Amino acid sequence: MNRASPADLRKAMEAANHLLKAGIAFVPMPVSTPEELAALQLQMIERLEAMEAEAK
Repeated sequence: MNRASPADLRKAMEAANHLLKAGIAFVPMPVSTPEELAALQLQMIERLEAMEAEAK
């Protein structure tokens, strides 16, 4: 397992705080590769876009 850089950890905390402030439930998921991180980030964006579309 590779440790995340402080910058990457800061970005993850900022994203979690934005979801928290918006009142959106989320589940933190550990990732082990940059590719896995990118795939999960894309999935999060798709879900948020779907939620936004539902709210309209």
